Amino acid sequence: MGKVVEFPRAPRTAKPLWRNELGEVLRGERLAQERILTEVAGAAGVSPQYLSEIERGRKEASSEVLGSVAEALGLELVELVHRVAESLEARRELERREAERRERLQREVSFAFRADVPARHPMLDVDVDVDVDAVLVLDLDAATAAGGATLVTPPGGVYLLAA
Repeated sequence: MGKVVEFPRAPRTAKPLWRNELGEVLRGERLAQERILTEVAGAAGVSPQYLSEIERGRKEASSEVLGSVAEALGLELVELVHRVAESLEARRELERREAERRERLQREVSFAFRADVPARHPMLDVDVDVDVDAVLVLDLDAATAAGGATLVTPPGGVYLLAA
């Protein structure tokens, strides 16, 4: 009988920080306008180093500085805040869809197999496409209906079932 290998869970990503999203929005707008850092910093009345740190999410800028930088980029402060909020919302939606995808994958059974695996697995009563280094994903219900999901090591091939 084969050995069951448990894969580590994916680490949870930290929630995005406001200052990181703000920096990405500012840098994106500056680059979209094809302007250099020193030009925007000079127009905003801040040092290029400070603006760079804001864009990289290293510094929390005051509302006065943000207003000056937004104005230097031709934006209203409320528009800048709205763009950052939209960016955060898009990231949250992406994380939600990724969580749903992971949950759906947990309900499926994955088989990693070698090319010498028979075309039909006798214990699960399912067809197996034979291909070198291929991965076949089957619905967990099909495996359960055929006797349950277990680790099977038939002669001539190795199957790894993960649920």
